[in-house]
This record gives sequence, structure tokens and C-alpha cells, in this order.
Amino acid sequence: MKSTTFLLAAGLVSLVTAAPTVSHAADKPRVFALVPKTISVPFYNDVESGCMNEAKKIGVQAKFTGPTTADAAQQVQVLQDLVSQGVDGIAVAPMDADSVIGVISQARKKGIPVITFDSDSPKADRIAFVGTNNLGAGEEGGKAFKNLLPKGKFAIITGGLAAANLNERIKGFRESVNGENYTEVAGSPFACNDDASKAIQIIQDVLTRNPDLNGFFFSGGWPLFGAPEAYIKAIGKRAADVKNKTFIVVSFDTLTEELKLLKGGYCNVLIGQRPYAMGVKSIDVLNDLADKKSVPPVVDTGVDVVDPSNVDQFLK
Repeated sequence: MKSTTFLLAAGLVSLVTAAPTVSHAADKPRVFALVPKTISVPFYNDVESGCMNEAKKIGVQAKFTGPTTADAAQQVQVLQDLVSQGVDGIAVAPMDADSVIGVISQARKKGIPVITFDSDSPKADRIAFVGTNNLGAGEEGGKAFKNLLPKGKFAIITGGLAAANLNERIKGFRESVNGENYTEVAGSPFACNDDASKAIQIIQDVLTRNPDLNGFFFSGGWPLFGAPEAYIKAIGKRAADVKNKTFIVVSFDTLTEELKLLKGGYCNVLIGQRPYAMGVKSIDVLNDLADKKSVPPVVDTGVDVVDPSNVDQFLK
């Protein structure tokens, strides 16, 4: 099993502290809120489990709430509601890095510490980021793709075009496969807006328009964990090529359905994040900020590179 934890910049050495937090009665438990891009994506189920279990462990309350669809405006509304409620801390995975800048500023002015997880908003007044080094993880995906396919044409499917975490993964992937041996199809990356059915349709369309395509990179696992049977059908005749490693599919995430597809030979490599750890660490960081403790500006939760040689370790 290959596990990687990237040390992001020198920021891990420097520490930051929140402004004075909102006050509450001494006997009233703190309330921390985690806001994913959308509650409809299975990836965030493990984040929720991590935050809820850690909250129970340390004696605080956790809210896991977000938009029902991947909609930046809905997410901002959820955040505004939490600010109005006066929660003791917020962790958000921005759907759009820029759309949350204003509401994060509002929260901070009211003394509510705000951090980001999974997806960052570097320009916002957030205190820290908890999650994957997405640039480095994207590079790992590109290296795996390059090792399996020395040259060829590829396409990228992503979620939202404004999602900072996904764009970092794409950047890392492209940097790894950069060179005259590789061609990215016109129009790539193709955005599915975190919708599995749309991702499946994109796969079908791209394969139809590009019969000479040699592989896909998915910056998130939407077509795999969202609709595994539809994914197999969409790959169609290329499924045999995936198993023979003449058509390469590299995807992010290691949810159970994705691992089963990898074991079945329907994808080649998965770049696994650690969503449970994101939930745990987000609660811990928010609690430290509520205690007015210093926290690192970046908490890297690491990645796992999973292929047929170690997939059984992750299916246990």
C-alpha cells in the first residue's frame, strides 16, 4: 500500500490563531458546523461520520449541513444561516472558491472561526485548510497514468470548473503527463457539476467523438461511486481495453463501489483521499480555535495510491 502525506509549504511550521470567538454559556456545549459542497455526494458520508464521532468523543455538538445539489448560491445561503445562528465554528468545502469570500468575512467579523476542508478558498479570510494536497495528489494520478500509458490521447472529467481542489488536481495531473507524447482532447476538462448521471453522459459523448481516445482522468469519482453499472455500460467496448491496460482510467477517491470496479478491472488506479480524517481533523481544529489555541494553517490528511496490487487491503 502506498500512502503519501504531502508537507504543504512552510505553512505547517507557522501557526495561526483565531480572533475572539462567539461567547456562550459555560454549560452549553459548543456547536460546530461542517458544510460540504453538497450532501448528495457519497464521498462526504465518511466526512460526516468522522466529524460526528469526533464531536461525540470530545463533548461538542456537530452539524453536518449543506445544499442538496452542487449549487454555490445555495451553499452561501446555508453559511449565512449558520452565521445568523451563532455557531461556534464553521468548516466549509467551497463549491466555488470566490463565492464564499463574503460570507466567510461576515462570520469572522462576528467572531466565528472559519476553516475550509476538502476544497479551499485561499483568497477568503479562512483560518486554516484541512484536506488533501490536491496538487500533489493530482501529480500522483498523472504519474500512474504515465506509467501505464507511455503516450496517447486523454480526456478529463471534473466537477465544477470553479472548485479550487479539483483545479489543483487537474493542474498536477497535467504537469505529470506534460510532453509531446500526450494530447488532451478539445474541450477538456468536461464539467459534470458533481452529478453522476451527467458524468456518465460525458463519458459516452467523449468516446463517441474521440474513437482514438486512450484514457480518462476523473478529478473526482462521480461516475464510479455514483452509478457503477451505468459506468460499465458507458465504457462499453473499451472495458476490455481497460482490463488489458491499453485504455487507462485513473480516478480520485476510494469509495467501496470504486474499489470494486478497480478489482473487477474497470479502472486502473484510484487516488484515495481520507474523508473520515477530514471530518475528525476539522472538528479538532475548530475546537482548538474555540480554545484560542494556535493551529497550523494547513492540515494535510494524505492520500493513498490504490491499484490491483493493493486493492484488497482497502476492501477489508
